[in-house]
Amino acid sequence: MKKVAIFCDNLNVGGIQKSLINLLNNFNFKGYNIDLFLFEKNNFFQNKIPSNIKITYLNKFPFITKFMYFNIVKFIFKNKFNFNGYDVAIDFDSYQNYTALGAISTNAKRKIMWIHNDVVEKRKSEIKYRILHHFFKSKYKYFDEFVGVSDGVIEPFKKLNKINGAKFTVIPNYIDTNEILNSCHEKINFDVDSNTYNIVSVGRLCHQKGFDILISEIERLLEYRSDFHLYIIGDGNEKKKLTKIVNQKKLNSYITFLGNQKNPFVYMNKMDAFVLMSRYEGQGMVILEAKTLGLNIFIPKHLEKYVEDIKGYDDPIYELSKATKKEKIKDKLDDYNNNIIVSFERLLGGKND
Repeated sequence: MKKVAIFCDNLNVGGIQKSLINLLNNFNFKGYNIDLFLFEKNNFFQNKIPSNIKITYLNKFPFITKFMYFNIVKFIFKNKFNFNGYDVAIDFDSYQNYTALGAISTNAKRKIMWIHNDVVEKRKSEIKYRILHHFFKSKYKYFDEFVGVSDGVIEPFKKLNKINGAKFTVIPNYIDTNEILNSCHEKINFDVDSNTYNIVSVGRLCHQKGFDILISEIERLLEYRSDFHLYIIGDGNEKKKLTKIVNQKKLNSYITFLGNQKNPFVYMNKMDAFVLMSRYEGQGMVILEAKTLGLNIFIPKHLEKYVEDIKGYDDPIYELSKATKKEKIKDKLDDYNNNIIVSFERLLGGKND
């Protein structure tokens, strides 16, 4: 039996958390003993964790440790964790000192870190991340391997942190198409106007996701057509700012905020198209979720490198101006997901006899 320890900050709303849940729910654990270590008990996805996975809740480090060099944190908390006997330890979060220290404190034969974002672009656009990266970047030397969720995240991470390229593997995020297709027909008290071209965008309302860009582009779309409506699913720290922009531009008749939804797929399934204008991504799972539902997809060219087999456009809004309703053909992404499971098992080293 191969023993695997996985460390993640929490299972609240987010792409990292959804990626982990999808993987855990679709991997065959026969021959594996998986322990999941979390640092928050209030978890959005708690009821979706497979019953054969043991969950242990740990305490976070004091806030001040975010602004201490990792080697100092490691010294101070050297006796914080005592987990032995693991073959593989994974820091699935990669942003927190305590998830990294948990993984390396297992003394596992192989220690692996997941990379979920284009860290070079993140450093450019977020001063908070530039500061945090300065303090925690020394943790990377303690890991044997790194997994990037797309080709687009590996090269920038490798260059920024001067890490040997041989340590990297690409394993995209598993998309739970069965969950999507089973839940997309749930009955809800919501509908759209069948006479309009209905567009959806999904994500955290934050700088990275570029909803401010999207709203400005929707204003430009009005120069071409008015028979459309944009629905935005998600919440975040830019909610007030974005609603203010919509009010100032008098776009309330064309844009509706739906907030966080436990089942976004039932809303997405009512739409004709999906659009995303992120400044950068890690992979952009929601793009493939839209593909699963058969939506027409509009993303800019610079997002192509983060998600395979999805075409980007030089001017997505111009393409939206010409778009018409079409038959939506669902896609179970069988080959895509099967390759992920094979890659994950290979990463873990296969089952012990």
